[in-house]
Amino acid sequence: MDLRPLHTTVNGITLRGSHYLPAGARPLGTAVLFHGFGGSRVETTGVFVTLARALAAAGIAVVAYDRAGHGESDGDFLTTTASGDITQAHQVLEAITRLEGVDAEGLHLVGMSLGAVIASVVAAESAFPIRSLTMWSTAAVFTDDIKSGRLQGKSLDSLDTDGYFDFLGMRLGPAMREDAMTFDVYGRAAAYRNPALLLHGSADFVPVSYADRYLDEEVFGVRAELQVVAGADHGWAQLPQRDLLIARTTDFILSNTHGKKP
Repeated sequence: MDLRPLHTTVNGITLRGSHYLPAGARPLGTAVLFHGFGGSRVETTGVFVTLARALAAAGIAVVAYDRAGHGESDGDFLTTTASGDITQAHQVLEAITRLEGVDAEGLHLVGMSLGAVIASVVAAESAFPIRSLTMWSTAAVFTDDIKSGRLQGKSLDSLDTDGYFDFLGMRLGPAMREDAMTFDVYGRAAAYRNPALLLHGSADFVPVSYADRYLDEEVFGVRAELQVVAGADHGWAQLPQRDLLIARTTDFILSNTHGKKP
């Protein structure tokens, strides 16, 4: 495997990431990874690194990047919004298609938590055909949470009193709340027409009903499959549940890859 640094500039903001390339041969396709809210491109205890290595070993290239205001990328977490992340993601995808060995018709998206929501909308609205979409621990609850005046069990009142919400030691501004008020989680994803796999833990703090709704006819319908993994939490911090997550995701992407190995 060849691991290369990646950076691209979007609206004057430099976003940084990693490009994993299979050893020796042209990649069969490229998977783009979208991390969770407040996270980074390695994800919880390095689960995205584990996935990237597994995919590279199977012949799939991987790009993982830190969204604006996250990880090593520029930008301010204070101003982050889901809609803003989606707008930037489209520009990142365009930059990815210009990388060595990337086939613009061989893209796959994988998202974790809020990153799964973002990946689903990007897949639906992308100018490039997305061959498969994998959604882990899908945090489609975020709009309902914010509309209720709370986020992960904590009041959002400090947005009005202090100008920010303390999200795990990072300052989140009111733009996220304003964006969530009109963000249509399922409606914006519904235009995606190719296969989707949702993996959700039975011990996730996000109710599985939020993932199950993607299987409604007006969203993904029969194009999607939901697998609920007993005992898995939001961050997939258990074994053998994490092993299942990586293997299932790798197999799903390979099964939807043109020119895959026999």
